[in-house]
Amino acid sequence: MFISIYEASILKSQQTSMVWPYLDLLQQNDNNGFAIEISNKGTGPAIITSVQVDYNGLPIENMDILLDSLNPNRTFGYDILSNNTLGNQVFMSGEKRVVFGLPYNDETRIVKSNLGKIRIRIGYKSVLEEHWYFDSQDGSHAKEKFEAIQEFKN
Repeated sequence: MFISIYEASILKSQQTSMVWPYLDLLQQNDNNGFAIEISNKGTGPAIITSVQVDYNGLPIENMDILLDSLNPNRTFGYDILSNNTLGNQVFMSGEKRVVFGLPYNDETRIVKSNLGKIRIRIGYKSVLEEHWYFDSQDGSHAKEKFEAIQEFKN
C-alpha cells in the first residue's frame, strides 16, 4: 500500500514538472528601438488569468493611458506601436511576444526613460490549475493566485 502511494506521488510530481509554466519579462534594445517582451521559459503552457500594469503605483487601464503617462506630451499614435494582447492568452513553452515596442525618436526616448516607473503583474496558471504570478518590480514568481485591481487591456 505504501509503495502505491509513493508511486502515485512520484507520478504526480512528474506530471506537474512536465506542464510547469514560467513567465518572464525582458527589455530588448537595438539601434532601431526598444520593446518589453514576455516569454514562457517553462516546460508547459502558461494560461494568463490576470494582468495589472501600474504607473507610479497607480493601476493603468489600457495602453493609451499608459503611453500618455510615460510621455504626457506625446503626439505619436498606434501607427508606430508594436504590441500584443496579454489577457486571457495562452503562451506555449518557449513562446515570446512583444508586450509593447517603439522605434526610437525624441518622444519615444522619453517613454523609455520612464519605463522604470512601470510595475507589471501577471497572474497565470498551468493546465493542472496551479497558479503563479510574476511581479516585474522584483522579478519574483509567487506560487499563488493573482487578481488585478484593474485589468490592463492592451
